[in-house]
Amino acid sequence: MCSAVKVMLRVSDDPPRQASTGEQQDQSAPGSTSTTPAPTYLTVDKKKRQVTLTETQSNVTMAPSERGPMVSAPKMFAFDALFTTEDSQQDICGTALSEVIPAVLEGSDGCLLSLGYPGAGQSRTMFGKVTSPPGDLGAIPCAISWLYKGINEKRQKSGARFSVRVSALGVNATKPGSSSRDLLAGHATGN
Repeated sequence: MCSAVKVMLRVSDDPPRQASTGEQQDQSAPGSTSTTPAPTYLTVDKKKRQVTLTETQSNVTMAPSERGPMVSAPKMFAFDALFTTEDSQQDICGTALSEVIPAVLEGSDGCLLSLGYPGAGQSRTMFGKVTSPPGDLGAIPCAISWLYKGINEKRQKSGARFSVRVSALGVNATKPGSSSRDLLAGHATGN
Protein backbone atom coordinates (compact mmCIF):
# COMPACT_ATOMS: atom_id res chain seq x y z
CA MET A 1 0.00 0.00 0.00
CA CYS A 2 1.28 3.46 -0.92
CA SER A 3 1.30 5.86 2.02
CA ALA A 4 3.99 8.38 1.11
CA VAL A 5 3.63 11.42 -1.09
CA LYS A 6 5.72 11.07 -4.23
CA VAL A 7 6.95 14.20 -5.98
CA MET A 8 7.65 13.88 -9.69
CA LEU A 9 8.75 16.67 -12.02
CA ARG A 10 8.21 17.08 -15.74
CA VAL A 11 10.51 19.76 -17.14
CA SER A 12 9.12 21.38 -20.26
CA ASP A 13 10.85 23.69 -22.68
CA ASP A 14 10.91 27.41 -22.05
CA PRO A 15 7.95 29.22 -23.63
CA PRO A 16 8.87 30.81 -26.98
CA ARG A 17 10.42 34.24 -26.53
CA GLN A 18 9.42 37.16 -28.74
CA ALA A 19 12.49 38.66 -30.38
CA SER A 20 12.74 42.43 -30.47
CA THR A 21 13.13 44.22 -33.81
CA GLY A 22 16.83 44.74 -33.14
CA GLU A 23 17.39 41.04 -32.52
CA GLN A 24 15.55 40.10 -35.70
CA GLN A 25 17.76 42.44 -37.73
CA ASP A 26 20.93 41.09 -36.09
CA GLN A 27 19.93 37.51 -36.79
CA SER A 28 19.16 38.16 -40.44
CA ALA A 29 22.45 39.95 -41.13
CA PRO A 30 24.92 37.80 -43.09
CA GLY A 31 27.56 36.22 -40.88
CA SER A 32 25.90 37.34 -37.65
CA THR A 33 25.60 35.02 -34.69
CA SER A 34 22.81 34.92 -32.17
CA THR A 35 23.62 36.66 -28.90
CA THR A 36 20.86 34.81 -27.08
CA PRO A 37 22.48 31.81 -25.36
CA ALA A 38 20.54 28.68 -24.48
CA PRO A 39 19.13 28.81 -20.95
CA THR A 40 21.81 27.82 -18.48
CA TYR A 41 19.89 28.34 -15.25
CA LEU A 42 18.50 24.81 -15.15
CA THR A 43 20.47 21.58 -15.20
CA VAL A 44 18.60 18.27 -15.26
CA ASP A 45 20.29 15.07 -14.07
CA LYS A 46 17.82 12.27 -14.80
CA LYS A 47 20.09 9.58 -13.35
CA LYS A 48 20.21 11.30 -9.95
CA ARG A 49 16.60 12.57 -10.36
CA GLN A 50 17.85 16.03 -9.53
CA VAL A 51 17.45 19.57 -10.88
CA THR A 52 20.00 22.30 -10.23
CA LEU A 53 19.16 25.99 -10.50
CA THR A 54 22.02 28.39 -11.06
CA GLU A 55 22.20 32.10 -11.53
CA THR A 56 22.16 33.28 -15.14
CA GLN A 57 25.16 35.14 -16.52
CA SER A 58 23.20 38.40 -16.88
CA ASN A 59 22.34 38.35 -13.17
CA VAL A 60 25.95 37.67 -12.17
CA THR A 61 27.10 40.95 -13.75
CA MET A 62 24.50 42.96 -11.81
CA ALA A 63 25.36 44.59 -8.54
CA PRO A 64 24.03 42.50 -5.61
CA SER A 65 21.73 45.37 -4.58
CA GLU A 66 20.09 45.33 -8.05
CA ARG A 67 19.53 41.57 -8.13
CA GLY A 68 16.92 41.28 -5.44
CA PRO A 69 16.16 37.85 -3.99
CA MET A 70 17.80 35.85 -6.79
CA VAL A 71 19.56 32.54 -6.64
CA SER A 72 23.11 33.27 -5.50
CA ALA A 73 24.48 29.76 -5.20
CA PRO A 74 23.40 26.66 -7.09
CA LYS A 75 20.31 25.09 -5.52
CA MET A 76 19.67 21.38 -5.95
CA PHE A 77 16.26 19.73 -5.75
CA ALA A 78 15.73 15.96 -5.71
CA PHE A 79 12.57 14.20 -6.89
CA ASP A 80 11.11 10.71 -6.81
CA ALA A 81 11.01 10.81 -10.62
CA LEU A 82 12.16 13.31 -13.21
CA PHE A 83 10.89 13.64 -16.78
CA THR A 84 11.89 15.81 -19.72
CA THR A 85 10.25 16.52 -23.07
CA GLU A 86 12.06 13.42 -24.39
CA ASP A 87 9.99 11.12 -22.16
CA SER A 88 6.77 9.69 -23.55
CA GLN A 89 3.37 10.07 -21.96
CA GLN A 90 3.42 6.29 -21.48
CA ASP A 91 6.63 6.54 -19.41
CA ILE A 92 5.18 9.33 -17.29
CA CYS A 93 1.86 7.57 -16.71
CA GLY A 94 3.55 4.26 -15.95
CA THR A 95 5.72 5.85 -13.29
CA ALA A 96 3.11 8.20 -11.81
CA LEU A 97 0.33 5.62 -11.63
CA SER A 98 2.29 2.46 -10.80
CA GLU A 99 1.64 2.78 -7.05
CA VAL A 100 -1.55 4.84 -7.07
CA ILE A 101 -3.80 2.42 -8.99
CA PRO A 102 -2.87 -0.71 -6.97
CA ALA A 103 -3.40 1.26 -3.74
CA VAL A 104 -6.83 2.41 -4.93
CA LEU A 105 -7.74 -1.18 -5.81
CA GLU A 106 -6.89 -2.12 -2.22
CA GLY A 107 -9.26 0.53 -0.85
CA SER A 108 -7.02 3.58 -0.36
CA ASP A 109 -7.68 7.02 -1.76
CA GLY A 110 -5.49 8.15 -4.64
CA CYS A 111 -4.59 11.59 -5.92
CA LEU A 112 -2.66 12.82 -8.92
CA LEU A 113 -1.83 16.53 -9.03
CA SER A 114 -0.35 18.62 -11.83
CA LEU A 115 0.95 22.13 -11.22
CA GLY A 116 2.57 24.69 -13.49
CA TYR A 117 2.25 28.06 -15.11
CA PRO A 118 -0.40 28.41 -17.86
CA GLY A 119 0.72 26.78 -21.08
CA ALA A 120 3.41 24.65 -19.42
CA GLY A 121 1.78 21.37 -20.44
CA GLN A 122 -0.34 20.29 -17.46
CA SER A 123 -3.36 19.60 -19.70
CA ARG A 124 -1.27 17.48 -22.07
CA THR A 125 0.21 15.56 -19.13
CA MET A 126 -3.17 14.99 -17.49
CA PHE A 127 -5.49 14.55 -20.50
CA GLY A 128 -3.25 13.92 -23.52
CA LYS A 129 -4.34 15.29 -26.87
CA VAL A 130 -7.64 14.58 -28.60
CA THR A 131 -5.73 13.06 -31.50
CA SER A 132 -3.37 11.08 -29.26
CA PRO A 133 -2.63 7.49 -30.20
CA PRO A 134 -3.34 4.97 -27.40
CA GLY A 135 0.28 5.01 -26.17
CA ASP A 136 0.24 8.80 -25.80
CA LEU A 137 -2.84 9.24 -23.62
CA GLY A 138 -2.73 11.50 -20.58
CA ALA A 139 -2.62 10.40 -16.96
CA ILE A 140 -6.39 10.64 -16.40
CA PRO A 141 -7.46 8.41 -19.33
CA CYS A 142 -4.69 5.95 -18.39
CA ALA A 143 -5.75 5.93 -14.73
CA ILE A 144 -9.39 5.29 -15.64
CA SER A 145 -8.47 2.52 -18.05
CA TRP A 146 -6.05 0.84 -15.65
CA LEU A 147 -8.46 1.22 -12.72
CA TYR A 148 -11.34 -0.50 -14.51
CA LYS A 149 -9.02 -3.20 -15.86
CA GLY A 150 -7.89 -3.87 -12.28
CA ILE A 151 -11.49 -3.86 -11.03
CA ASN A 152 -12.50 -6.42 -13.66
CA GLU A 153 -9.54 -8.66 -12.76
CA LYS A 154 -10.34 -8.50 -9.03
CA ARG A 155 -14.04 -9.07 -9.68
CA GLN A 156 -13.28 -12.21 -11.73
CA LYS A 157 -10.87 -13.59 -9.11
CA SER A 158 -12.81 -12.88 -5.93
CA GLY A 159 -16.24 -11.61 -6.87
CA ALA A 160 -15.48 -8.38 -4.99
CA ARG A 161 -17.79 -5.40 -5.43
CA PHE A 162 -16.44 -1.92 -6.06
CA SER A 163 -17.74 1.60 -5.81
CA VAL A 164 -15.79 4.27 -7.67
CA ARG A 165 -16.01 8.01 -7.05
CA VAL A 166 -13.94 10.38 -9.15
CA SER A 167 -13.44 14.12 -8.97
CA ALA A 168 -11.42 16.48 -11.15
CA LEU A 169 -10.77 20.00 -9.98
CA GLY A 170 -9.34 22.89 -12.00
CA VAL A 171 -7.75 25.83 -10.21
CA ASN A 172 -6.45 28.96 -11.93
CA ALA A 173 -4.29 30.78 -9.40
CA THR A 174 -3.15 33.42 -11.90
CA LYS A 175 -6.28 35.49 -11.38
CA PRO A 176 -6.81 37.15 -7.98
CA GLY A 177 -9.90 35.80 -6.25
CA SER A 178 -10.24 32.95 -8.72
CA SER A 179 -11.97 29.84 -7.52
CA SER A 180 -11.85 26.20 -8.43
CA ARG A 181 -14.13 24.57 -10.97
CA ASP A 182 -15.41 21.04 -11.31
CA LEU A 183 -13.96 19.67 -14.54
CA LEU A 184 -16.53 16.85 -14.62
CA ALA A 185 -19.64 19.00 -14.02
CA GLY A 186 -20.85 18.69 -17.61
CA HIS A 187 -20.30 14.92 -17.62
CA ALA A 188 -22.15 13.85 -14.46
CA THR A 189 -24.67 11.04 -14.98
CA GLY A 190 -25.83 10.52 -11.41
CA ASN A 191 -25.02 6.79 -11.52
